[in-house]
Amino acid sequence: MLQLRDFQQEDVDFIIKNNFRVLVANAPGTGKTVICLSCIKTAPWRLLPALIVCPASVVRNWRKEARKWTPGLKVHLIEDSSTPLPDTPTDLFIISWSLLSERWEELAARKPQLIIGDEIHFAKNEDALRTQAMASLCARCPHLLLLSGTPIINEESELESIYALYGTKRPPMIRRFLEDVAPDIPPKQRARLEVELPEKHAARYRSANEDFEAWLEREMQERLSAGEAADAAARALAAAALVKIGYLRRILALGKVYAAADWTARAVRAGEQVVLFAEHQSVIQKLQRCLRKQGIRFVIIDGSTSNKDRQRAVEDFQKHKVPVFIGSKAAKEGLTLTAARHLCYVERYWTAAEEEQGEDRIRRIGQKHPTKIWFIHVPRTVDDRISTIIDRKRRLVRRVIGSADVADTPEQNVADIIAAWGDNARADDVEVVSLGKKRPLPPLPRSSELHAVCFKGNRWTPKSGLLWCHMIGYRPRYAEQIADGFQLTVAPATLFKQGTFRRVKIAKDIDAIVASRLTSTERRAIEK
Repeated sequence: MLQLRDFQQEDVDFIIKNNFRVLVANAPGTGKTVICLSCIKTAPWRLLPALIVCPASVVRNWRKEARKWTPGLKVHLIEDSSTPLPDTPTDLFIISWSLLSERWEELAARKPQLIIGDEIHFAKNEDALRTQAMASLCARCPHLLLLSGTPIINEESELESIYALYGTKRPPMIRRFLEDVAPDIPPKQRARLEVELPEKHAARYRSANEDFEAWLEREMQERLSAGEAADAAARALAAAALVKIGYLRRILALGKVYAAADWTARAVRAGEQVVLFAEHQSVIQKLQRCLRKQGIRFVIIDGSTSNKDRQRAVEDFQKHKVPVFIGSKAAKEGLTLTAARHLCYVERYWTAAEEEQGEDRIRRIGQKHPTKIWFIHVPRTVDDRISTIIDRKRRLVRRVIGSADVADTPEQNVADIIAAWGDNARADDVEVVSLGKKRPLPPLPRSSELHAVCFKGNRWTPKSGLLWCHMIGYRPRYAEQIADGFQLTVAPATLFKQGTFRRVKIAKDIDAIVASRLTSTERRAIEK
């Protein structure tokens, strides 16, 4: 039977007491979805029909959880801008933020009694059409649960725009942190993987960096000569610099991909699942090509991934069917990826808040292992400067929603980088692992040439070995004991040519036995 945790039941009671009009600002991973659905179950006669507005990446997960926590309700998922709403009575509508501005009037006509706004910071810009659509719906609805696990730290006006949806200056609010509600959850660490760029990418970066520094010196000097203060000049140049530094980041990221793919392959061979985050499409596409060459299977969620494929990707990863999850910014919110305990940023995001959102995909209720966040980093480049600014902001941000003391926006962080460009970037106090230029691993053996996989030592059991094989794409037939461990046989020895068998090192404690397959003609000749 499904059961709420004690703190979740307390939150449901608080919401009921406040007439189902509460800002739920609990940290990611604390079960905001479950809390809201449990509220519906307590008073369906008051709250139905209900409308859930959420990021596209989690619409199917909301439907899945609704079927689990509110069985019997008729749920309709709106997946496009044209398919008519059902004529029959519907209890729960689910729509993405991207479709809201096109369909809000149809939904308003259904007179929802409860609106759940997941990741409500999507509605912080009063000039955006989706914010205006949300405001129109909220003004007509008696019950309102808006959810955000990310502190609003850019401007007070952003928080005020969310408060305005309630029609009050300060709505009742719940604010819990993962460490408070799950003190036994394993800790999180951050570490830096320092790499050297291939010479082609290094030369390209040096040239682009020289061009940027020349531009910056020229523009700053003109503004300073005109009597403008240094901070004001940096802010004025931030928008243009954001694009130019973004170009430097992309050059670095394209050069990092080789090291990222190699590091990922080594982790997978050792039995780990890995989450990889990147921003630029060219970087993500190159990362996919490199992993394919390594023989590493993966799923991906980016802006082009359909809702159906998003849900399938998460489920395949969580069920250990594939070892690697690749995500763009489209995957940094709402997903649960606790099958992994390692997450790696191939390129850093612009703000600490965005990185924290991504990190919380693997560190949530249900995670049983310590988690580690890795950053692929090229020393003596703009990586140093971005890292210094973002990590300093992370230390400064207060753990209170609505804090406007720290402006953690891409533009402000770029302005800070410009203002401190002449200073030496300070190394952060995190673990540093130097990857240098490692020789790439050979690809994993293809299933067609694989006879067996041998696991040695005490770390592996037949069950865990079988799970590893399934993640890689191997399908063992049976297990047998060997001198120093056990062997999972994928294909009988009789299917291979005698004299072609050889051992291939996969990891420190895993070997593969491979050989050349007999052709159909050769097999028939042997059988005769």
